[in-house]
Amino acid sequence: MLAGIAALVFIPSLLIAQQPAMKPKPAKRPGVHLSTAPTAAFRPTCNLDSNSVGAYFFPANLGAKWTFRTISQTLDVHNTLLQSDTMFSFERVVSDTNRSIQGFPVLRCESSMPYHAGGEDTAKVQTVEYYVDDSVVMTVFNHSLTSAVNHVMIVNPLQMGASWKDVSEDTIRTTVIATEEPVSTPIGDFSKSLVVRTPAGFGEMSKYFVKGVGIVKIVFRGIPPQQNATFVHTSELVALDRGDPKRSIRYRFPAVEPKKPATHKLKKNRTKVTQ
Repeated sequence: MLAGIAALVFIPSLLIAQQPAMKPKPAKRPGVHLSTAPTAAFRPTCNLDSNSVGAYFFPANLGAKWTFRTISQTLDVHNTLLQSDTMFSFERVVSDTNRSIQGFPVLRCESSMPYHAGGEDTAKVQTVEYYVDDSVVMTVFNHSLTSAVNHVMIVNPLQMGASWKDVSEDTIRTTVIATEEPVSTPIGDFSKSLVVRTPAGFGEMSKYFVKGVGIVKIVFRGIPPQQNATFVHTSELVALDRGDPKRSIRYRFPAVEPKKPATHKLKKNRTKVTQ
């Protein structure tokens, strides 16, 4: 499912080729301060509870593995199927002890190249790192949380209309379009999912996240320029191994005690009376 920079967006490599080229970063204007959302959004705690963005990532446990099936279809102007192909891909967590340059825990995963049914054992793999906390999930490049090519998958606030840049120096933005959307997948039906949408080359991509499971479905639909055809690529989660919950990345973050409410002591004004 993930090949080359495909690990950035959890989609097959054949979709990555359809992404528009990164536009040059605009020059800063005097008096204008530019900041990137991911850096500002870092909240280095990882409880993975109901309020955590990290709960929408796959199980962040050592040995966890998720497998996707991608069906690629080409349709003519009458929606008649012209061509179809089915590929598979997987990722597995192989280390939970790595850290970024900044000292934050990161997950190291093996990510497979797309393969046909029966080809898992011979599929080529590459290494991918993820940073997961209560406020943001992103793919990490060069072991740095502030790398300009890191790819943000999901970030607070998780509410309708919220949006963020997938890559800090690009103009493409992902937008939350639904927060309680039912979704059906080969591993089950879910009554609620978070849906985000991203412009992608000559089409758009929708990703469905389920709390406590991770991303369960990705749909790309687009019409290539100068072609009388529609491309539809659907990736769905077909298998999920949660790994060892006792080796979760959540335990790699330092414990943060809740702040105690401030108390203000009132000083008594003593007035000295002279006779």
